[in-house]
Amino acid sequence: MNDQTSFDLPLTQIAIPNDRTRALDPVWAEGLAGLMKAQGQINPISVRKINDGAYVLVSGLHRHAGAMINGAATIRCTLSTAATDAEARIEEVMENLGRHELNALDRCHHLYELKKAYEEAYPQAKHGGDHGNQHTGGKTQSLRLATDGDEQQVFGFAKATADQIGLSQRSIQMAVKIWSGLTTESQFRLQGTPFARKQSDLALLSAQIPRIQDRVLNILLADEPEYHSIADAVALVTKGHVPEDTAKRFKALNVNLRKLPDPDFDRLLLENEERVIASLKRQGVLKA
Repeated sequence: MNDQTSFDLPLTQIAIPNDRTRALDPVWAEGLAGLMKAQGQINPISVRKINDGAYVLVSGLHRHAGAMINGAATIRCTLSTAATDAEARIEEVMENLGRHELNALDRCHHLYELKKAYEEAYPQAKHGGDHGNQHTGGKTQSLRLATDGDEQQVFGFAKATADQIGLSQRSIQMAVKIWSGLTTESQFRLQGTPFARKQSDLALLSAQIPRIQDRVLNILLADEPEYHSIADAVALVTKGHVPEDTAKRFKALNVNLRKLPDPDFDRLLLENEERVIASLKRQGVLKA
């Protein structure tokens, strides 16, 4: 949480931690610098005071970089009330989760880091549920994260904040599982690629053993890749071939048809009655 009273700080007094959950994107920083130059700084960054005259950045890495690019001497800040590194990490992650520019890989990483930081800051939440504490005023909600071994871990956080950024128990479970399933090398190699954008593809890759993850990314990140989707590369590595587009479309259509309620299925058949009858005649089910 921040003290919302803003103040100006010299950029030279703000230290940048080395373990940021989100790496600096130079292109985004350049674009933000242009916006800040034209419009001014709209939102302050958040800093944590570590001693007299020294501060460390909590949130606002790209705004800080934009100000540096513009040659600004100071930047507008709010003071974080985080008392520990874990609480500062929670604040950093929660702000980033609320921003639209996070891709799927970033979001998985942030939710994983949020889980770790919360359990470090509030260890009783990891072991026994929602008892409230001095930091949250008893307002935390317990969300259980299923692990591969069917064990349950309690993942508590302020539900009101979670609702504001559109989180659900299922999305948290999936994101944490994806990031945990990716090897450290896969996490690094996926950054900045188109494959970091789609969560379902990341889920598929994370479900593979490390050796297969490595082979899949070798295929996709080659200088002149023959395949351009995680699904195709996984199929090639695990099955030796990539399903034809027609076969994949048929499989997807068949799955969706099986899910249709009977009234909707009946309506679909009626709207395609002539083709259905013609097909049954071709197959000898109906006499011509």
